[in-house]
Amino acid sequence: MHTEKLEFADDNFMNRFEFRQMKTEDITAFIDEMFSILASNMDSVAPTGNSYIEDYNIWRKSTVPAWIKGNSSVILIFCKDDLCGYFQYSINDTTFKMEEIQFKQEYRGSGLFSELYHYLTTIVPVQTKYVDAITRKENIKSQEILKHLGLIAVGENKNRKSIYFEGEYKTIFERYSKK
Repeated sequence: MHTEKLEFADDNFMNRFEFRQMKTEDITAFIDEMFSILASNMDSVAPTGNSYIEDYNIWRKSTVPAWIKGNSSVILIFCKDDLCGYFQYSINDTTFKMEEIQFKQEYRGSGLFSELYHYLTTIVPVQTKYVDAITRKENIKSQEILKHLGLIAVGENKNRKSIYFEGEYKTIFERYSKK
């Protein structure tokens, strides 16, 4: 299993984060914990009104096939031996699609976001031109993050519940590729 460890001498980074590309055999080991992180975050940002198990089944049916087919990739994020988050994405010839980013709440403000995006600049092909993402309208925090990354809102989905953002990958690369 490929593991990339990033350690920094900077005192601002109290934790050591490990970024690991999820493989098919990791799905069973981590899927419940991944959903637990997602559910915890969504309960405070955009509750669905469904039960935990209903949301889990809906999420699992939409994500697992995409992971197995290779349509989406996932980076598992660890702090020591603790799964502290994950990042789901896909890349085509020109575009880096940020599909899902979830951190346990206790790791917010820990430098994890910057370290993740630094790591991404080492794995996303340099020739990538664009980046895009979709977020629900009620998820103001996510919208702020996307704007911070240099993306702009360019439209809505058909049911008008989500906003489509896009930008140039070079903005992310220039901001996060150097330590």
